Amino acid sequence: MTMNMRFFIIAAAATLLAACTQENEVQNNPVEARITAGVSGPKTRAVDNGWNADRIGVMVVDAPGTTTTMGGKYKNVGYATTSTGTNADFTPMTAGGGIFFEDAFLEFTFAAYAPYASGANASTLPGTDGKITVNTSNQPTTTEQEKVDYIHATGAKADKDSPTVSFTDNTAAGGSDCSFKHKMARLILKVQVSNTDGFDDTAVLEFADYKLGGLVHEGTFDVKTGTAATAGSVVSDWMLRQCTGAPKTATDKCVATFDAATGVMTFTMILLPQTLANRFGA
Repeated sequence: MTMNMRFFIIAAAATLLAACTQENEVQNNPVEARITAGVSGPKTRAVDNGWNADRIGVMVVDAPGTTTTMGGKYKNVGYATTSTGTNADFTPMTAGGGIFFEDAFLEFTFAAYAPYASGANASTLPGTDGKITVNTSNQPTTTEQEKVDYIHATGAKADKDSPTVSFTDNTAAGGSDCSFKHKMARLILKVQVSNTDGFDDTAVLEFADYKLGGLVHEGTFDVKTGTAATAGSVVSDWMLRQCTGAPKTATDKCVATFDAATGVMTFTMILLPQTLANRFGA
């Protein structure tokens, strides 16, 4: 064997060794998480089960028994979507301010909630240790209702090699249901006149006063667990609609609509979960 041939074999072996080394090399660069989400369950939201250009808060749950700092760093990261569909992709509200995987060997569990509540920074929970103050006493528009219409998701898993965090229902494919769930209650009241009792003027319904008693409007929503709970006192008479002046004008505390064709007055409200006594008055 000539000297040139020996050099060639050595060079070839060195090339193969370098190729194997590069193939097994662990990438140390951070990898950004990709967020996708859907809403499931009964249509109790102000906007049913579709997104409405929503903003969500995403948090990382540290892997048990590890020394990673991901959970402390990412407690309330804001993501937004422009979608109005059932499923949507979300991007960081702040450019470069998303979640990044740093440890190549750990899988993390994620939780999220909506609507997003800002904190001091992404590593600080909103409210008091993640409990946000809720008040449902004034919600005359769908926009106002969306502000207290909380949903929550948990169980989504991702890692550096598979960075998509999917808050969706994957049970059909043998996976888990990690989609957003409704945490508030939606109450719809429909009022109409009774012809058999001598009421035939349906127009009177539009400018009548309506009240609903026995409700608790104050409470909290825990972004970590998704628990919505009452914390205030019962309101004896909540004026759903109060009409004053001549001609009369209406002031509403929830979304109120009157259908002149059917003569039906409808009140829609988002409430904290609770047992409601029958105390409606008109």
